Amino acid sequence: MYTDKDFRLLHKEFKELQKKIEEWDRIVVYRHSSPDFDALGSQMGLVTWIKENYPEKEVHYVGDRHPTMMPDLFPYPEELSDDWFKEEHLAISVDVANFPRLSGPHFKEATETIKIDHHPQPEKEEERFGDLQIVHPDRPAASELIALFAQSRSRSFHLSALVASYLYCGILGDTGRFLYQDSDPATLRIAADLLATGFDKTAITDKMYQTDLRRIHILKYCLNNFHLTEKGTCYYVIPKEALRELQMDVDEGNLHINTFRSMKGVRVVASITWDEEKGNYRVSLRSSHLIVAPVANKFNGGGHDFAAGCHLDSLDELPSLLEALDAIPDSARK
Repeated sequence: MYTDKDFRLLHKEFKELQKKIEEWDRIVVYRHSSPDFDALGSQMGLVTWIKENYPEKEVHYVGDRHPTMMPDLFPYPEELSDDWFKEEHLAISVDVANFPRLSGPHFKEATETIKIDHHPQPEKEEERFGDLQIVHPDRPAASELIALFAQSRSRSFHLSALVASYLYCGILGDTGRFLYQDSDPATLRIAADLLATGFDKTAITDKMYQTDLRRIHILKYCLNNFHLTEKGTCYYVIPKEALRELQMDVDEGNLHINTFRSMKGVRVVASITWDEEKGNYRVSLRSSHLIVAPVANKFNGGGHDFAAGCHLDSLDELPSLLEALDAIPDSARK
């Protein structure tokens, strides 16, 4: 829950965010690569809110494409020339903890930068960024922070159904339809206020979670190839050959990870998917009750308490990963 101290800090941060938006006529919004619902929802929610309330400003959004969320849920990212970034402008990042995950090569060229995020700050000071940092790791989604910003300005500015639908999508995705532990009464109230703008939540949810025959075959593969350790770690590996046979993108490797999270006897779930571009295996970790982020940190990754990610250079590292996951004590709860 938000405390009085949190609200005082947010009031100060939101006031400064509005001031910076008003100061700059050229703004570009970034999010992380391989985007999820929250990355795209927070990005497009903020971009659209600025455009609707400051129509005289030039506002852009950049990043990589997503194979299934575009263009039904979110528009394709814009492609700006290198010359655009050479002129003075404000860059805002959403849902990004550190530079390696930023999607777009020009962020450091910005005259001024703002970071809005809900991931834990990098441990090393030199890995942190943002002239203004609005970072609240105890909140479930970056979209929630931006929704609260927009709602706190609703007396003077317009909060449209389109903006609300983007932000609702981001919150719904990062809270697992409000089932994850970090969803609290404040999250539900913010979501309810977004719903009050009048968008069709059923249509949004259908688009977010609709499936097709190809995805069913991916699920079939996961069901046929998962393993469960004696300690309750469930995992499946999608190697290069399966990735090609199933016509998958690496972003879809964790598509069905939550299917196993609620299975009786499972403490932690790991999806391990070949990443052709990076030449390693992308790992997603999930748990209903145990904190998995410290294990992700040991394997060149990080994330939230119950949802984190990392990578393995080869499957030779898999036994070490499973050993670390099995070793998470039952007391590692929040």
